[in-house]
Amino acid sequence: MLQYQAPLEEFNFLAHKVLRLSELLPLLPEHHHIDADLFRATLEVGAELTQEQLLPLNGSGDAEGCRLEQGGVKTPQGFKSAYRLFQENGWPALTVPLSIGGQGFPGTAGVFFDEMLASTNLSFSIFANVREGVLRCVDRFGDERVRSLFSDKLASGEWLGTMCLTEPQAGSDLGLIRTTAVTQSDGSYLLSGTKIFISNGDHDLTENIVHLVLARTEGAPAGTGGLSLFVVPKYQLEVPASANGVSVIALEHKHGIRANATCALAFENARGYRVGELNRGLACMFLLMNSARLAVGVQTVGLTEVAYQNALRYTQERLQGRALNGATHPDQPADPLLSHIGVKSSLVQQRLFIEPARLLCAWVGTLLDEARCHPDDARRKQASQLAELLTPIVKGYLSQHAGTHISSALQLFGGHGYIVETGMEQLLRDAAICPIYEGTNYIQSLDLLGRKTLSDQGQRLGIFLSHIPALAERLRQRPGLEGVVTTLASWGAEFEPLVQQLSVDTVFNRDVVGLVAPDFLELLGTVVFGYLWAWIADAAAPSTSDEKFLRSKPALARRDAGRTRGLQPTVALPAQSARGVALIIRTEQ
Repeated sequence: MLQYQAPLEEFNFLAHKVLRLSELLPLLPEHHHIDADLFRATLEVGAELTQEQLLPLNGSGDAEGCRLEQGGVKTPQGFKSAYRLFQENGWPALTVPLSIGGQGFPGTAGVFFDEMLASTNLSFSIFANVREGVLRCVDRFGDERVRSLFSDKLASGEWLGTMCLTEPQAGSDLGLIRTTAVTQSDGSYLLSGTKIFISNGDHDLTENIVHLVLARTEGAPAGTGGLSLFVVPKYQLEVPASANGVSVIALEHKHGIRANATCALAFENARGYRVGELNRGLACMFLLMNSARLAVGVQTVGLTEVAYQNALRYTQERLQGRALNGATHPDQPADPLLSHIGVKSSLVQQRLFIEPARLLCAWVGTLLDEARCHPDDARRKQASQLAELLTPIVKGYLSQHAGTHISSALQLFGGHGYIVETGMEQLLRDAAICPIYEGTNYIQSLDLLGRKTLSDQGQRLGIFLSHIPALAERLRQRPGLEGVVTTLASWGAEFEPLVQQLSVDTVFNRDVVGLVAPDFLELLGTVVFGYLWAWIADAAAPSTSDEKFLRSKPALARRDAGRTRGLQPTVALPAQSARGVALIIRTEQ
């Protein structure tokens, strides 16, 4: 069985030494009531909940899975009582704004708490987390009637929610959606259609489920420009416990996250209420989708963290062979696995991923808070643009690499990692969905290069790059970090000619974007990680070196800088290369 200890020291270090929330939160009206002590104490209580209540249900929930009985989904044993405890203790309202009945904690607190949820029970975390994105859509785009019907129940977690986009014929191409919405005299709509791959599609955790559904009204134009957004409860609101035309067609049998209900749903004249303007549904839904993409990044950090912790523990205890430089434990029949240089190297690589990945998610959470409520207009705009740039990296870069590191952790167990009892193979299966859902990683790369970089001539990218000189200057004052400074300072100069060349190439051939976008995501993600390690090293200042867990951070930053030194922007292939690839593909079809 997996073991887990919440990395509370890391959370507090990132929150208060790196992101400096103690200085920022007093400036944000929605969060000024949160101080460092309350932040720390709340996460400590969250750690107890996740470690004691949710972790024991992880393996059993995976083995049992959800089941479809008499047209409804039953969650694994223990999930219903765990959710009741979760909800009664106010955790769904943690980062919900005070104005709509929440506790008003900053996004960073939500990121850290969600990481603990993912580390201990990813399936449960998916049930818990989609709801807040639904709430934010309802609160921002819904009219007074819609907010009065749904906000309070969603804010408290009394009701959970879903996002219903995908249809059998319409995956990532939402313009192919066929679900219809027919206007009624009272201003409501009757929705009919089929949705598939719906996380939380049905369950027994709450008495009602709120579905956020993309559909097409009568006479709406074709494509995404004809989609509107609707909120559809499982049960009618006027007649409690009365069916509302939403039924479960199938419960998906999945590779991982087996304890979460992924359903195919049928809507048959289901009564719903429009959220936002007519034919502007996709724009509204992006608020939820971007929230979900941040959640995926957090999930990858949580899964990799628990994999690392268990691999470290196992390699400390398991005796296997002798270290190459001589026995480290001559009084034992063999040395611990951790004595071997290859094992140490693997664990270091896992840490090189986890720590900046955690900071990246927390940083985006902080940027979203700034974008929402910082008193300075320019600061709000810049924070919003930077969060937009970083979101596809959070989702795409992190999920692309997390599986590799979880696999490495599993391999340190040898054959014991491959069997069910240790829990390691479940982590790998659960993580397999992360590069796929909420937009595949290829789609994330297209979004990063096409929409977030080329469409604004590198303006968002420039905001990120503008952070580098000040950080490099601070690091110049730190002995031993000269190599980090040199590497850090060289990156900015690499990107401007790269973006210029890609801008020219795409004028003549749009396939260039499709061909090089994954490499661009990999390149920028690697540079962002290098920047984050430098930021961590800067925050681990001499005045804090008495904290044992901080002493390794400058050394890790130097190691990461060595990995990225001399990084070349090789993704800028000429337009003729893109044409050549297209020709080969046509020939082979």
